[in-house]
Parts: sequence; structure tokens; C-alpha cells
Amino acid sequence: MIHAASELSGLISAVASDLPNLPSAIRYYDDFDEKLHIIRDPEASDSWEIKFDGEWSRLDFCSLERDLKFIFKHIAVDLFSRLAPSGATTACQSIISNPEHLIQAMIMRPENFRALWFSEVRPYKTWGYALNLRTMLHTLCILSIGLWRPEMRPYVSQLESPTRDVYKTVRTGECFLPLDHQSLLIDYLDDLSCAIRKAPEHQSTIELRDACILVIAHQHGCRPGQIARIKTTDVRCYENGAVHLAIPLLKQRGSEVLRRVTRRVSSEWAPIMAEYTVRRAKINAPNGLPPDSYFNLAPQKLSIILRDLLEKITGTRWSPTDLRHTAAQRLADAGTSHIALSEFMGHSTTLTANVYFDASPNQAQRINQALAISNIYSNVAAVARTRTIDKGALLRLPPDQQIGGAPHGIPIAGIGGCSAGQSLCSKNPVLSCYTCRKFLPLSDFAVHESVVESLRPVVTEFANASRFNEESPAYTQLRRMFQAALQVAEEVRAMHMDSGAQPT
Repeated sequence: MIHAASELSGLISAVASDLPNLPSAIRYYDDFDEKLHIIRDPEASDSWEIKFDGEWSRLDFCSLERDLKFIFKHIAVDLFSRLAPSGATTACQSIISNPEHLIQAMIMRPENFRALWFSEVRPYKTWGYALNLRTMLHTLCILSIGLWRPEMRPYVSQLESPTRDVYKTVRTGECFLPLDHQSLLIDYLDDLSCAIRKAPEHQSTIELRDACILVIAHQHGCRPGQIARIKTTDVRCYENGAVHLAIPLLKQRGSEVLRRVTRRVSSEWAPIMAEYTVRRAKINAPNGLPPDSYFNLAPQKLSIILRDLLEKITGTRWSPTDLRHTAAQRLADAGTSHIALSEFMGHSTTLTANVYFDASPNQAQRINQALAISNIYSNVAAVARTRTIDKGALLRLPPDQQIGGAPHGIPIAGIGGCSAGQSLCSKNPVLSCYTCRKFLPLSDFAVHESVVESLRPVVTEFANASRFNEESPAYTQLRRMFQAALQVAEEVRAMHMDSGAQPT
């Protein structure tokens, strides 16, 4: 339905005339700093300053004509009364920049607008735009704007959004950190925890803070908004070295909004949290942030810091969401239940967990995964090795730097060298070497393939004993080693094929 400009202006004026005056002030609650904020004299101001999640945002009505501006401000008042400030601001900004369909909704009959929705909005607009438009249609019903009435809200809810696969990256596996990258994260945290036990004064507070963020995101799959909302009173350190966290749940329904769940930090990484907690007591929060904030960071800034750290450790700029999906997939692969996974993720329904179970390998795949004989899983762990060592150079190394051992009673030697030395290694030589950055693999792929073949019976035994529980330390270590060793063998083989050289 197309209206002339003068006719459209008259219809909009009629809609605006039916609305009451705007309130003298708008109050909204920000659960990040747990304060009520006030927008004063919204009718006179065409640019509203909105604060949420420790950041300022602007809601600008200047591009709208006078009557339309008045209507949009009423809509904004309703949104701030029933939505989080972040959601209300996003919806308003989205529709103000493209108000055509909402204007049509104000002046059309609901059944006619439904036809417009399925002819113009659903086929051609984004999922986010449709969501924000539908949110505003609910406000039209609540305020009885145009021909919309409160009892028509179920009618609005039935307007379908454009098709979008929210978990597309989960189904394709693009969001999962490969095993070697997870190994790098674990090694980084293990090394830092070991350094803290020896000389905590040598570690900077910023490094400890960033590592604590990584621990929570990697181990518990928390969102940046959850981590940023952790308070100093939510972290409890015990005399036995244990550290417990009370983590707030976000995106919950009804009374679940402020619920907190208790999580335990892995004992290997608890010293990192404990040391930062001691130092945090001496730090004053920056202006604009809650004084009892544990990390003194807004969610957006925290997300950037985590991305930077992940890129520094792995060479790839993974996101906090990628860590969250990876943590969930680890549990699904380990055979956890729908209820347990949903509780871990903080989901309000168990249906969302289905996508992780759909992506989880079946038992046959797990066996291949454990034995490193599956093409899919053996190629996932892309261990980037740029340094190798030949047999002559290996023999010239000091005995302490020549790697050898008898893991599970199987003698293994001559696989490469260690730039640090076995006597300084706090881990299990041979089994840990292939995932260590200090490892110099021998430039003979047959040696590394032999290691894999020699230990296959051992990994089979551990896989069966642990029932493929990926949280089992022995099973996890063997699985990581197998994939990394096979990848090293493939890369050394590829290097020789490229150079035309023979293994030495």
C-alpha cells in the first residue's frame, strides 16, 4: 500500500495525536553496575545517552520528522521499561535507521501488514532486523498504536523470521578450537601456574588477570558478559588451594535472570586465580565501573583482551564464543547428559544442547579418534612445526636434551631433542613432547610413525577403561599425543617430498 507524502504525513499525525505526553524522565536498570539510570526530559532531547555494560551509547532521533519522532520516543520508553538497556538500544537503533516497515505497520491493518511481512521482510531482510521489527510491533500492541491492540501480541509472535541457522558454525565445526590449539592454551596456563608456584612476584598483575579470564572462558565456557559481572565476593579461595566461582547466568527467562551457579577452577590453574585475588584486593576500580568488579573490565573490553590473548598463544584470533562452543562440545563428546550440558551452558532449555550431540562423534569415531587412525581427526590437530633436527645433530646434543623414556613400559628414544632439557621438564617426557613448543622433532617420519604404532595398544586400553571420557587426564594426554605425533610424521614426510631428500 503506497501513500502520497501528504496523506502519509496526515496518517502519522493522527497516530501521534492519540498518544499521551512523554514522561518527564525515563528510568532503566543496568545489571552490570546494578544501578538505575535516568534519561531526563526525553521529549525535549533528541539524543539520548544510554549507559549499559560499562559503556556509553547514543540513541539519536534527529533524522525523524516531528510526529514520527514523538511516536518513536514512546516506543523507546516502552522498550526500556521491559527489556535490558542493551536490547532496547539495539532495537531502536536498528529500526530508526530503516523505519519504513514500522511506519507502514502504524497505518496499515494488521492483516495487510502480515502480507507485507511475508512479501518484503521475511524474504529480503536479515534475521536481526526482523527480530527488532517484531519487538517494536509488540510495543505497538501494548500502546494500542494504530489498529494494533494488546490482545494481538500472539498474532505478532507468529510472524516468522528469515531463515537462519544459529548454530551453523557448530554443525560445520568451524568454531571448535583444534586439538593442538587447545593444547597450546593448556600448556600456557600450566607453565604460568608453575611459574607462580616458584616465583609469583615475577608475573605481572595484568598477565594474571588475562590468564584468569582465559581459565574461566576455556574451562567453563562463559560469555564475556558473565565474566565481567563476576564480583570480588563471587571468588572464594580456600586454604587447601581450591578456588570456587559464583558465575551469573545471562539470557535467562523470568525469575532466572539473576541466578548464579558455582563452578570450581581446575586445581592445576587455581594458583593463578589465587594470586590474582590477592593482588585484586589492592586495586581500585576505574571510574565508571562497579567498585567490586573482580576484573575491572567492561564486557566489550574483556572480549577484546581475550581475543588478543588467544591470538598471542595460538596464532589465530579465536573468539570467546568459539571457546564456549568448544567447551560444550568437549562435554558432549565425553558422553555427558542433555541436562548436565544445559546446566553447564546456563541454557534455559535442554533443546539447545541437541546441536552439540548431533555434532558429537559416534563410538566408532571415538575409537578412531583415540587411535589417531581417522583421517578427519588426525588432520584436525595441525601442529605447526618449522624446526626439525637431523640424527647427527641429535647425537651431538647433551644427553639431558635427547628425549627418551619408557612410557607404560614401552622403550622410546631418538624421537628428537628438547631445547630446555628433560631434567627441567615438569611433564611426562615423550607423551608431552609432541604438544610442547620446546620440542625439536627428528627429521625422520618413520620414527614418529613407529611411536604411534608402539603405543596403540596402550591407548586402546586407556580408552576402554575411561569409556572415552575426555575429562580423563590419561586418555586426554594420550589422545593429544597421538594426534600430534601423527601430524608431525605427516609434516616431516611432506618436507622431504618437497625437498626430494631422504630421511636421515
